[in-house]
Amino acid sequence: MASFDLDVIARILLALLQGPMGRTALFMRTRLNYPRFLQYLEYLKDRGLVIERDGVVRLTERGLEVAKTLDKMLSELL
Repeated sequence: MASFDLDVIARILLALLQGPMGRTALFMRTRLNYPRFLQYLEYLKDRGLVIERDGVVRLTERGLEVAKTLDKMLSELL
């Protein structure tokens, strides 16, 4: 099982909190190599946090809740 960095997961979820975006734009924000980015994308899909349709990635309802909570927690800490 691959390990996943919380920082990268947060970057993806918070980026998508701004709205759906293409896979390439989202990939650029992660600062990962492409195969590793795809692993993160699959990880988030498997957990029901994001969906992808026609190359556009968006948060699910559950993903939106998680991203909002994460955003709130980070704003309180930083």
